[in-house]
Amino acid sequence: MKDGFKVIDADAHMQDELAHWVDYVEPEYWDRRPRVEIIEKGKLGKRAAVVLPCELFPEPPQSTGNAQGAGVIRGGRSEAKDFIPKKYPDAYYDEWSAQSRIRDMDRFGWDKMVCISSNATGSLGWSSVEGRDQGLLWAMARAWHNWCRDFCDTDPTRLYMVADMPNQHDIEGLVAETRRVIGKLNAVTVIMPKPRKDRPWEDSAYDPFFRLAEEMDFPVSFHGVRTADPHVGARYQPRYLVPGQQVALEHTFAFPFENMLSLGHLIYMGVLERFPKMRASFLEGNAGWVPWWLARLDDHAVASRRQGMWFDAPVLPLAPSEYFRRQCFAACDGDEGSLAGVTYLGWEDNIVWNTDYPHVDAPDPDKALPSLLAQPISDDAKKKILWDNAVKLYGERILS
Repeated sequence: MKDGFKVIDADAHMQDELAHWVDYVEPEYWDRRPRVEIIEKGKLGKRAAVVLPCELFPEPPQSTGNAQGAGVIRGGRSEAKDFIPKKYPDAYYDEWSAQSRIRDMDRFGWDKMVCISSNATGSLGWSSVEGRDQGLLWAMARAWHNWCRDFCDTDPTRLYMVADMPNQHDIEGLVAETRRVIGKLNAVTVIMPKPRKDRPWEDSAYDPFFRLAEEMDFPVSFHGVRTADPHVGARYQPRYLVPGQQVALEHTFAFPFENMLSLGHLIYMGVLERFPKMRASFLEGNAGWVPWWLARLDDHAVASRRQGMWFDAPVLPLAPSEYFRRQCFAACDGDEGSLAGVTYLGWEDNIVWNTDYPHVDAPDPDKALPSLLAQPISDDAKKKILWDNAVKLYGERILS
């Protein structure tokens, strides 16, 4: 709690810096698990995991040992190893343990935290791998989720796990692992995997998954997930080969643009109409785009609006903005410059707050919450953004 406000961080990250999760791989797949070597001095000048060639990673990713691998790969005005120990001194020296996270939460006034995978680091990015045996990928998913459950069990009333599914998925496997992580491991949401090229999210093949979201009362989350190939920032990839200004440009639009496209698919293609009780969140992409994007979607989908001619299908029963108000949430940064405008235009019931802890480019943890509290918005809006809306999004599980 901070200044009388209860606080839920609706989108933070967790990582297993030394890849302990590979020890959770079940016996059937034990000999096929990722091969990891611990070195004493990694990119950040301390112990780190190095991935060796193996079935899952024939060409291994670079070593971990950073709260966000891309920040080191692309370089910048300062090296992560020079400022990360100062930015997260307790967590850094405690190798990002759950205990250090709780101490930081106490220090900064964060009551509860939703913990999403950091694929660039200790999870090794297994969920982004494609072209591998499906059984092996689901074994990795189960191992990772079991590790996540143990991590959050350090204080299950404050840390809440999130399920992370492989991109190369089958619907039956997606439903089975989702049922397990929600029903048995008490995950609060599932990050949507990138859709298969031949199956956009509106494909009826995904209906069993969306139906499960309604049945088990959990939200689906879009965390800058690709709507399709290529990713909107593909022209600026790989990051380490393009000029610095273009790296910054790609980072400004990649997540928000993909989140906007994801929302557009859910609304225009009728997913939210078919599944009216399913909630969806759009994370780590700011919230300033919400009023403009919903107004533009309305303009192109409502017959009476100026651009309504462009909706080449039967008109939806509701305006796009009405679907968003009924079922969707977007996460804001505390220091987001356009947040006051979002609340002024009446969207404060659909905004949650996130820290992006402990990424290298996240707001400094001691400033993340004060920056939100300093926003020129009403105390009622702050209360909704910091607590009430996250409870509506994640449901009763976030209160357990």
